Amino acid sequence: MNKKYLNITLIVLLVIIWSSVFYKYFGGKKATRENLYSINITSNKTKKHGVPKDTFQLKLVNRDPFGVSKRKKNNVSKPSISKTIKKVKQTLNKNIIWPAISYHGFVKSENSTTRLILLKIDNRIYRKREKDMVRDVSLVKAYNDSLIVSFNNDIKTITRQ
Repeated sequence: MNKKYLNITLIVLLVIIWSSVFYKYFGGKKATRENLYSINITSNKTKKHGVPKDTFQLKLVNRDPFGVSKRKKNNVSKPSISKTIKKVKQTLNKNIIWPAISYHGFVKSENSTTRLILLKIDNRIYRKREKDMVRDVSLVKAYNDSLIVSFNNDIKTITRQ
């Protein structure tokens, strides 16, 4: 019996909701000429007494906001190229005699952050950490298959034997 009353109330609510929806779209006031005329008059009044537009003009800024302009890059890059060419020529003219270096591997422990490198310089075996110096040779970085070393500001990669 309760189901019957529940179904009836739900059907009544459904009819009420759908009738209000149809009334909003299809029923209600129809626009007459007097209503349209009064709406136009009120809209004209708001335009006359409305807020004036805030207008301004953007000016072109000739300077670079980040401090680097394209012209400066071109001017700076041309002399820097010639300087680098001179430096390369100077390094080529220098005959740096490297000691005989052979890389045999590394060991990394759990407690240490740097690797212990095993290398041979001029037939003498050394065990040194990364970023240490041995006979004017600084050990930059050790990898599984190679070692990067620096000697007199010249960097070289040595492969593992």
